[in-house]
Amino acid sequence: KSKFLAVNAQTNAGNQGYHTVSTYPRADLMAITEREIRLEARRRRGDLEEIILEVAGRLDCPRLCITRGSQGCLTFERDKGFLPIPAIAQKVVDRVGAGDAFLSVAALCAAQGAPLEISGLCGNAAGAQAVATVCNQEAVNRLALLRHLQALLK
Repeated sequence: KSKFLAVNAQTNAGNQGYHTVSTYPRADLMAITEREIRLEARRRRGDLEEIILEVAGRLDCPRLCITRGSQGCLTFERDKGFLPIPAIAQKVVDRVGAGDAFLSVAALCAAQGAPLEISGLCGNAAGAQAVATVCNQEAVNRLALLRHLQALLK
């Protein structure tokens, strides 16, 4: 019944293959890793864009952000197609929490009607903040995030 449903279904050693995004139908936005979408499609190899189209169609999801670590993220919007967004992390200490930070900020932007490329960029900036600290020791800092985005957009 939510007005906007954002989904991030993370896999780990304990749930691999049993906890995929198909568990959550009707998502307005999915933010998952390349590994997770490949698991959902049951295709380790093959063209990522084809896999995204297949999963988005099957799950009737209009927007996806596929996070790809040092390769940034690949966004897909049903009406606009694909757009890669570069990674912006300068210092990587620990990847724990990067996906959560990405989803938190990207979903907020998307729910407010921001274009997906802006949502993805903001998510990447939040992820960059997250990977700069060990094990979620610090939350995403709003002011630092805004300053980082402002510097990127100058």
